[in-house]
Amino acid sequence: MLKYFETLKSRFSFRKPIWNPQAVREFLTALVLLGAALFFALSAQSAARRGDSTVGTILSVLALLLALVTAVTIVPRLARRVHFGRWLLPFSFSITREGGAYLLVIFLLSLTAMNTGNNLLFLILATLLSAILVSGIVARTSLRSVFVSLQVPENVFEGEKISIKVSLRNTKRLFPSFSISVEDLGAIRISSAPSKHGKWLPWRVRQIGGERGANGSVLRHSAYFPIIPPGETRTELVFQSFPRRGPYRLEGFKLSTRFPFGFFRRGERVRAEGEVLVYPSIQEVSSYFNLLPFLPGRLEGLHVGHGESLYAIRRYQEGESARHVDWKATAKTGELMAREYAREEESKFCLILDTLIHRPATPGYADDFEKAVSLAASLAAHFSQEGAELEFLTPYEYVPRGLGIGHLYRILRSLAVVDCQVATDGISADLRGELSGIIEPHTLQEILSEKVFKIIITSKPKGSFPATIWRSSHVIYFDEL
Repeated sequence: MLKYFETLKSRFSFRKPIWNPQAVREFLTALVLLGAALFFALSAQSAARRGDSTVGTILSVLALLLALVTAVTIVPRLARRVHFGRWLLPFSFSITREGGAYLLVIFLLSLTAMNTGNNLLFLILATLLSAILVSGIVARTSLRSVFVSLQVPENVFEGEKISIKVSLRNTKRLFPSFSISVEDLGAIRISSAPSKHGKWLPWRVRQIGGERGANGSVLRHSAYFPIIPPGETRTELVFQSFPRRGPYRLEGFKLSTRFPFGFFRRGERVRAEGEVLVYPSIQEVSSYFNLLPFLPGRLEGLHVGHGESLYAIRRYQEGESARHVDWKATAKTGELMAREYAREEESKFCLILDTLIHRPATPGYADDFEKAVSLAASLAAHFSQEGAELEFLTPYEYVPRGLGIGHLYRILRSLAVVDCQVATDGISADLRGELSGIIEPHTLQEILSEKVFKIIITSKPKGSFPATIWRSSHVIYFDEL
C-alpha cells in the first residue's frame, strides 16, 4: 500500500491586512526623516560645488544624523512587526555559475557604456537587463498552477531499496512547464548542513505542516521533469532507501526551475505534512529456532483427549466408536484393542525485547540495540510466516497474542519506534519490574510463568534470570548478536 502526499503549487491565499495606527505613524515618520536626510545630502552636494565647504559639511552631518536616528529608533520597531516567514517561505531565488558570469559581463559593460557614452553599448546593456526580467516572468509562469504528488510504499523496511513515484500535473490550459525539479525541503536542509509488501492508499496532505522529524526527509533525491504539457501529468520514479528505522516526516516540497536561460534558479516552497514509518530490517533467522519447543499451531499435551498423536493402546471399552479399534493390536493379542490419542494444547509463545541497557554500557550499545531490534523483527516475521500465534512485549508496549500479516505489522510498527534506555539507580533492573507498568499483573504473571514459552532478547548479564523464567525461556544476550 502506498501513502500519497499531494499539494497544490502556486495558489496562495493571504489574510486581509490589519492596520496598526502606531506602525503607520512610525512608517510615515521614517519616510519624512529619510526624505529630509536626502534633501540635506543633495543640498550639501550643491554647496560643495559652489565652493561653500562649511555649509556643505554642516548639511552632510545633519543628513547623516537624521539617517542614523531613523536606523536606530524607528527601523528596529518596524522590523519586529514584519513576519518574514510569510514572505520568504513561498519563494526562493539563487544565481547559478553561468548567471554569475552573466552578471559580471553586465557590470563590465555598464562601466564601459557610462565611460564612453556609446549608444550601441547602452542598447546592448538594455537587452541584457531585459533578459533578466523575461527570465523571471517565464520561470514564474512555468511554476504556476502545478500539482505535485508523492507516492511512497506504506510498508518500508530499513535498508530496502524502494521506488517513490513523483508526479507533476500542469493545470494550465495553454502554457507548458519546463525544466522543473522537485525536492524535499528536509533533504535540502540536510545537504546544506513500489514495494512487495503492500498495496496503494491515497493520503491527502494539508498545505501547512508541522515540525521536522529527527530521522530525515522522505524524498532523499530530487526528481527532474524536462517538460509538462498543459493539462497533462508526468511521472518520475526515484529509487532510494532509508538508512535507519523510525519515522521520516515530510516537511514540504520545493519546485524550482532554471528555465529559460539557466542563469537563475527560481523556486517556490509549499508546506506539507505526512510521515513514513520505516520498519527495522528483517534477516534470515537460524534454523536453530525451528527446534525450540513451541512449534506453530498446537502442542502435544500429556493428557488423553481429542487429537492426532497416538497416546496409548488399551482394551476396547463398550460404547466406543469402532474408528478407534486398532486391528493390528487386536490380531496380536486376541482381544479387541483401541487407540487412545493425546490431547492437543495451544502453544503459547511470547517475544520479549528488553530495552533497558544494563551497566556497564559499552560505547557501541546503540548499535547492539539496533541489532537486537532487527533480530526481534526477524523472529516475529519468521514465526508469523510459520503460523505461530505469538505476543510481543517491551517495557513500552504490549501486543496481545495474534495471527496473520496484520498482527506482524502491528509488532513491526512497535519495533520501528522503540528506543533504549540506560539503566540508572531509580530504574528496576529486574525483568518483572521493567514490564510491570505496561500490562496487568495477572497477565504478566502468566507470561513469566512456565506455561508460556518466551524468547527474551536482553543486555542483562548471564545468570540474572530466576529459575522459573529460565526454564521456560530462550535468552539471547546482546553480546551474542
